[in-house]
Amino acid sequence: MLVTRLNPIYPKKRSEEHTPEAYLPEKDRTNYYFFGQDEWQIANTLQLTTGLRYDHFSDFGSTLNPRLALIWATTPDFTTKLLYGRAFRAPAIAELFVTSNPVQLGNPDLNPETIDTYELAFSHQASSQLLYSANIYYYKIRDYIVFVPISQFANQTQNSGKRHGYGLSLEADYSMTDNFRLVGNYSYQQAKDDNTHEAAGESPDHQLYARGEWQFLPSWLFSPQVNVIGQQKRAANDARDAVDAYTTVDFTLRKKNNIQPLSFALSVHNVFNADVREPSLASGAIVDDYPMAKRSVMAEFNYQF
Repeated sequence: MLVTRLNPIYPKKRSEEHTPEAYLPEKDRTNYYFFGQDEWQIANTLQLTTGLRYDHFSDFGSTLNPRLALIWATTPDFTTKLLYGRAFRAPAIAELFVTSNPVQLGNPDLNPETIDTYELAFSHQASSQLLYSANIYYYKIRDYIVFVPISQFANQTQNSGKRHGYGLSLEADYSMTDNFRLVGNYSYQQAKDDNTHEAAGESPDHQLYARGEWQFLPSWLFSPQVNVIGQQKRAANDARDAVDAYTTVDFTLRKKNNIQPLSFALSVHNVFNADVREPSLASGAIVDDYPMAKRSVMAEFNYQF
């Protein structure tokens, strides 16, 4: 398949073209890409899926990215998957071409960031009521785009960053009765900056999520949920303390009616008014990080006609 995309960044104004003082010169980007996929049934219980994608960008060049999935039906109710994939992030227009910012300059010689991911996944349908799965993964990021000092005051984008990480995730879906269901997942991850040999930071090592769904009347559903986010470390160049762990609890009451056109839901988010904060950048312009919403109440009405 061939696809062409043209992305004009600003409307063309001849009087402003190539103005040296412009923060970002007027640029166009054209992107062509081809992709293909093949599925090979090696045996009754073994399937191999392969894919390949080629991209060409007019402003920085080309990139080739393969994917591979080996799927083994180990038993009728147990599946094993071995997965590999490569993906990329194209440099942003500003990362390539900013010329008049006195402290952060673009670099027209940038390459795309690439990430290679390896994953081993298991899924087990233990019964008609219980499904659970586990995933173990490792990834490597190359040509990570970062700002590098080139003078006392100025920084320029360069492909000098490298990162790797690994982790696991667990997920379960259990219908205890016809009217009550539990779903949840847990994830653990470690991300390292290969240049500093320190934690990449700005993401939690542990996350836990659980939700219940109780249909206590034919048209009424009550759904509590809890979200636990672990401590979030800082990047190596950020001397502030780690962002504290937090837990939020939400309640949702929903009324569905398959006959009447009107349905509604009432939700309370962050019921116990936890102090939730997400990490800000290492520059420290926002010292106390980004505060998230406190307790909130939302009502939703849906009318079909």
